[in-house]
Amino acid sequence: MFKSFLQLVYPRLCGACQYPLLASEDFICTGCRFDLPKPGLFIPTPNWITAKFDGLFDFTDANAFFLFAEGSRVQHLMHEVKYKGHADLGEFLGFWCGKELQKAHSFIFYDAMIPIPLFAKKLNERGYNQAACLTKGIQQATGLPSLEQVLIRKIQSKSLVGQNRAQRYESLSDAFMVENEGLIKDKHILVVDDTLTTGATFLAAAEKLKAAGAREISFLALAALK
Repeated sequence: MFKSFLQLVYPRLCGACQYPLLASEDFICTGCRFDLPKPGLFIPTPNWITAKFDGLFDFTDANAFFLFAEGSRVQHLMHEVKYKGHADLGEFLGFWCGKELQKAHSFIFYDAMIPIPLFAKKLNERGYNQAACLTKGIQQATGLPSLEQVLIRKIQSKSLVGQNRAQRYESLSDAFMVENEGLIKDKHILVVDDTLTTGATFLAAAEKLKAAGAREISFLALAALK
């Protein structure tokens, strides 16, 4: 009874549409689970995502779980994870994505995941890395290890909002460094982040990982702008 009272006073809301959740629902309502736009996970490469890189890097796989659009429920979902302190929602989305990831024929070829890191100051301010929340959820669903001690963000780049891909890549070209190279040597690494817009962040990270000895690089974004 007390739990029901709390839900009445402080209702649990869907992370996407903000409507109250039913007692049987967690984080996202049933309607949004079916209606959130998905591009079709694990489509063969080359695809519209790899086209963003115009041959700048040869990703083995490139996929996104949701399609991102300004003002959409997906954008609201991303903001809840990234800016509203809902790390648990990020883990839930990672778990959901991980269950779908297991259905892909390419899943068995991944050796480990690496989340795109935050700069230390930003991590301290936010309290968590949203990309690491995703990989934690994926790991819980699949058992695929997440290596958070390999890719390090050594500088905090200025805001990338409004920059084109070339400008973003220039801003990020020296943003990352690799430690513990032995953990990725000759391995197929799945790089994970919350959002893919121009692809500059994935490109900068992938180049560092490849130079450090990774055999293959694939990436997965929770949401991508088409």
